[in-house]
Amino acid sequence: MQRPYPSQIFAKLRLQLPALAKAERRAAEYILDNPDALFSQNLQDLADHAGSSQAAIVRMCKAIGLDGFKQLKAEVTRQQRDDSHDLFPENGGNGNPDRPGMAEVLKKVFSYNVQSLQDTFALYTEEYDKALAAIASARQLAFFSIGNASMPCQYACMMFRRIGYYCTADIDPDIQMINASNLKRGDVAIAVSHTGQTRHVVATTELARDNGATTICITKNAKSPLTKASDIRLFAATIDSSANMELVARRIAEYAIIEAFYQAVRQRRPEMDSLVSDGSRAMRVNKLPGFKKSNKDGD
Repeated sequence: MQRPYPSQIFAKLRLQLPALAKAERRAAEYILDNPDALFSQNLQDLADHAGSSQAAIVRMCKAIGLDGFKQLKAEVTRQQRDDSHDLFPENGGNGNPDRPGMAEVLKKVFSYNVQSLQDTFALYTEEYDKALAAIASARQLAFFSIGNASMPCQYACMMFRRIGYYCTADIDPDIQMINASNLKRGDVAIAVSHTGQTRHVVATTELARDNGATTICITKNAKSPLTKASDIRLFAATIDSSANMELVARRIAEYAIIEAFYQAVRQRRPEMDSLVSDGSRAMRVNKLPGFKKSNKDGD
């Protein structure tokens, strides 16, 4: 039975690129660079233009879950049609391409992040269900990351502590190694690395798994040292753009994945709602006089 999730064919192609053989990768890269050209091409045309072969293209299609070239062409056509719909209407701006107004910048950033979230959702697999089962029954959670990837991990640690979890998300690499060494069977380690190649994050994940913990990674790279060290693999998709925008989008996808697990655990275990309420009442000490609570979770 086919799942009712969006295909987002370009996201799947980008995810699988590192794992594809050379001829398959050339075809995938050509499609990503020239999506409009596919409309007028048959299988042999695509093979000739991509410097590939018909057999390699069929193997590439299988690698991303498609039956073959016909379905590939249909999916590319569908996504090109969907992408042509503007998510945000025009709203002013100064019309200067060298110094765009705030409306143009907001539109670009918001559109880019919405696309990143849609592409990440398209990479959903049953691995998410396995991760939820492990997290919901975990004795403790440990988050491993470095640099700006630590921001969603710090957020996750705060949220899961609010519902009673013993949770760590230390920034210091040595302390993270100590945390990994203390994990045992029944614990869960969640590693966040966009490339999946951060030496320290891979090392802590390997140590956690050696000690019996279930290891989960959130990464962009389907073929990386981190995925090899992880029992459960979750993928965040981002579109190549300016470096700064990609940096923001990758973090937003990671935040969204973590938020989804937090909400899913609360739905499974409604008794945790009382812990959230207790925490919110305790945090009122930080509110200014006259503060009226309007959000169940506070901030």
